[in-house]
Order: sequence, then C-alpha cells, then structure tokens
Amino acid sequence: MADSPKIRLDFRKSLGSFTLEVDCTLETKVSAFLGVSGSGKSTLLNCVSGTLAPDEGEIVFGDEILYASTAKINLPPEKRRFGYVFQEGYLFPHLTVAQNIRYGQPDRRKSSDAIDVLEISELLQRYPKELSGGQRQRVAIARALAMEPRMLLMDEPLAALDSGLKDRIIPYLHHIKEAFEIPILYVTHTFSEVMALADEAFLIADGKIMARGEPHGLLTAPSAMPIAQLTGVENVLFLPVTVSDKPRSLTSLEMGDQPLMIPYIDVEVGEVVPVAIRAQDIIISLEPNVSLSARNVLPGKIQCLDVKNERTWLSILVGRHHLAVKITHEARRQLQLREGLKVYCIIKASAINLLRD
Repeated sequence: MADSPKIRLDFRKSLGSFTLEVDCTLETKVSAFLGVSGSGKSTLLNCVSGTLAPDEGEIVFGDEILYASTAKINLPPEKRRFGYVFQEGYLFPHLTVAQNIRYGQPDRRKSSDAIDVLEISELLQRYPKELSGGQRQRVAIARALAMEPRMLLMDEPLAALDSGLKDRIIPYLHHIKEAFEIPILYVTHTFSEVMALADEAFLIADGKIMARGEPHGLLTAPSAMPIAQLTGVENVLFLPVTVSDKPRSLTSLEMGDQPLMIPYIDVEVGEVVPVAIRAQDIIISLEPNVSLSARNVLPGKIQCLDVKNERTWLSILVGRHHLAVKITHEARRQLQLREGLKVYCIIKASAINLLRD
C-alpha cells in the first residue's frame, strides 16, 4: 500500500456477553473482514471510526494514536476523518443527489472525482426517492469520498442489494480502489466481494480473528468450507480469456486445461476477468456425457465432503481451482459421493456471473 499508512488494531471491546478481541496490522490497500452476522464486524468498524470506544488496547493510524487506554487517548470521529459507508445509503431525503454529496463540503471541486468515478453526474438533480438501490449506494459512497477521508470504512455496502445489482456495483468499487490513494477497511458476509476486491482477508467468528491471508488462497481452501456454509458462498475465479466470439455470443475462459464458456463479453484475448459461480448452481455427475443444455462439463475430484442439516457441501478440485458445491443429501446418497471420488461439475454458461464491466 504505497504512500498509505499502516493501521494497527490491538483492542478488546465487550458488549453484554459478547467480546471482540482484535490484534492485527492492516498493510494493504483493501483489507476485508469476512464473517456471519454477530461475529463482530460492525463493532470492529465502530471502534475504528470512533463511534464506539474499546475497553482497552490501542488503535494507531500511521504514526497517529487514535485510541490508547493506557494514555487515555480517544480521538472523536470528526478528528479521525474516516469516511463511513453503511448497508443502507442513509441519504437526506429532502436534498438532491448533488446536495447530499456536497453536504458539509464548501468547495464543490472536492466531490468531482467521486462523481466521475461512480458515474452519477446524470443523477445530481434527482432526489433519493427517485433512485434505484444501486444508485443510492453509489451516491452514498460518493458522499463519503467527497469528504476527502484518510480511510474508507465500508459496512456490508452491498448487503441490501440483489445479486444483479451487486454485480453492477462491484466494478465501481474496483474503480474507487484504483482511483483513490486511501486504505479501505471492508466488512462483509459474502465470499465473492472479498475475492473480487480485497488484497488481504481476515476470517472473523465469535469476536476473534480465525485466519488471515491472501483472499484466493485463504477462501478457496477446503478448511474455509465451514465459514462458506455460514456466509453464503460464491466461487470467484480469476481466469484469462482464450476466445471471444461475438457471432456465437460466447467467450471462453481458461480454467487450467479446461475451457469455461460464458456469455459473450467484449474483452481482449489474454485479459484476466473475475467471474462468480454460486455453489448451488453447479450440478454433479459421475459421467461426462450428460444430455443437458449446459456448456461446461469439468472433471474434478472431491477433496472434502461435509454433511449439514439441510445440504451436503463439497469441495471439488478442478485443475488447480477449488469449487464449493452445495447439493441435496438425496443426490449425495444416489451418487454415492465420497472424498477422493472423480466427478464432473456441470455449469450452465448463464450461471457464471461477470464481476466487473
């Protein structure tokens, strides 16, 4: 994270019977905390923002102490100068988009970069009630950036959107990451957002950091399956384009030595694109020749099998990629699935979602 400060988090906060204990240093451009509801994600952000004081410990931004229990230091939120984006936009309903973004910003030039990056210039004279959910969230992000924050805190900013809107907002978050030289602390319960955006991921459960690492390696390992089951996993793959065939309306991606066919996208051959596949959208077969309309039949081997109350979860190695798959218990019994068994993953091209423009 060139020219950006490290953030040192070493504190404890108790709320009733729940206790959050954090001890880590954030050194990358986008640090993401992944966990289920009640794991401590929002408490973490509130302590970092200054809206909630830890019980003990310290929070250090670069060389500046924001909170230190021993020195009795606790900077208020306005002196920390962090932008905060919530699940809901929380826009002022009586103000236009332009007025919302520039609220408290006397210099209008400060917000122009955010407006351009988020492509909301045509929305400036509208009111929040006239916006879609995705538009409202883009405006909320623009408002946070217009404040020229030293850091951006994002509390599940896509949680209130449906999957289609999420896929359209993620590219804008990529643009923000590239355009603004500020660190981002992002919390979510969705694997795909972490895989698509984060430089480093932290798995948090019951108020404690359970694991940390590079997102792809951390979240695709079979050991991440229990958290995947709780968070609603999507498989996120970063694959190079091998064929872009507009007349046939198909694009082929390279998945190891296997082609993965998706609906046509206008990209150059060789470009790497991120795609998401939901665990329940993958069909398992013991034979490759299946009479289905699906274009993708990928051979793999079951690495891990976990039986839960409602579904069976599989971690299947396809080439060097792990795919998380969710099937019924009846399907598991009928196919006599077990660890080490060779299977075929059948995926419709329409079930593969592009995670950027």
